[in-house]
Amino acid sequence: MWLGRRVRDFRKTFGSAIDLHGDANSSYDPPQAIEIGRLLEEFKFVYFEEPCPFDHLEDTKTVTDALTIPVAGGEQEFSERRFRWMIHNRGVDIVQPDLFYYGGMIRSLRVAHMAALAKMPTTVHISGGFGFVYMLHFASVVPDIGRYQEYKRNIERYADWFEPRLQIKNGALTVPQGPGVGIKDLRSVLQGATEVRAAT
Repeated sequence: MWLGRRVRDFRKTFGSAIDLHGDANSSYDPPQAIEIGRLLEEFKFVYFEEPCPFDHLEDTKTVTDALTIPVAGGEQEFSERRFRWMIHNRGVDIVQPDLFYYGGMIRSLRVAHMAALAKMPTTVHISGGFGFVYMLHFASVVPDIGRYQEYKRNIERYADWFEPRLQIKNGALTVPQGPGVGIKDLRSVLQGATEVRAAT
């Protein structure tokens, strides 16, 4: 299998010091997902994200039950009922709402609190852009936020927008302080922006 060769070469080159995650992005049926999951287990991946189509809850549970590697799910989910099903039935090991797709902080915190009651970690998904700021605020209040959160490129370009400046140290990113999301000078951030009004 080409994936096996690629992962084996990666591990040979970089060793075991780097933690790897596998993201199937809703790609497999249960037999395929279990086959891939066994490969990820062999190479000590940290978790396996969304192995089956996101709303195929029973399929994902079949994979979760078959593997020892933790399975994460929820990044495309928009239904609180389906999140409740995932948590109640242990359809995944790690709950993963997306702060944008799922509808914001309050809805995502409800999911995180349900997961905490079931002793399941939450590893929030962010869909890109400025979402990492919301992720930091979210992570700072969730009791079991999980070992890793998604890191998007170019965070450094925004670091000076905040006071104190955002810093990455030992794999941890500081949480912005101050009102709102913590931007110190909103006017300068919005300089040059064009106001868009909905047609009436």
